[in-house]
Amino acid sequence: MTIAALARPVPERISPFLGFRQEAPVEFLPAGIGSFDRLLGGCPRGRVSEISGPASSGRTSLLHKILAAAGERGEYCALADAAGSFDPVTAEASGVSLDTLVWVRCGGNIEHAMKAADLLLHSGGFGVVALDLCGLEARHARRIPAAYWHRFRRAVENSSAAFVVVGEEPWAGSCASVSATMSRVEARFTGRNPRYLLEGATYQAAARKPFRPGEASFDVEALHAA
Repeated sequence: MTIAALARPVPERISPFLGFRQEAPVEFLPAGIGSFDRLLGGCPRGRVSEISGPASSGRTSLLHKILAAAGERGEYCALADAAGSFDPVTAEASGVSLDTLVWVRCGGNIEHAMKAADLLLHSGGFGVVALDLCGLEARHARRIPAAYWHRFRRAVENSSAAFVVVGEEPWAGSCASVSATMSRVEARFTGRNPRYLLEGATYQAAARKPFRPGEASFDVEALHAA
């Protein structure tokens, strides 16, 4: 072994002999929200990203931003919609290109949604593959076998896609490389009592994994708020 080789860190010297795989640099896809991209870097290709939060926390609005940003880059996207919570009208108003989106409606059947996401990941050719679990009862979502999340993680790591899971809770757990928790900061209304009209909302994303101090805030107009 040469002196130059001995000067390298120990893991680099022994990896070739033990068969360790060297991690390739991870490419991040920008979400299209400056504060979110600065906080977490965006959504990593070949990894699982997770967006969680209660209803009206901005989780769907963030998903729309991610899909819209991918469409602007000329990438095709796919969405497995477990409970029919995806609204194409609102999505299109948020900038999502429906012409480049494959939308699989699963009618509330969790098993169908998980199998659809698996097929989409293995099919390749997508910049973003999303699994939307919003609208499912938590007691049902908690029954999703952990084997699914490990299968998704293995499937996406061999692709150039970013796999994004959206739901009430962080279901993917340790299989997610990036995890953000959403919350609503404020809602703005116009009109007078009893007729109020939602004008817009401000949402906030906190980084759970990897943990980063601070939050990412963004505003959404009423038509896009979700």
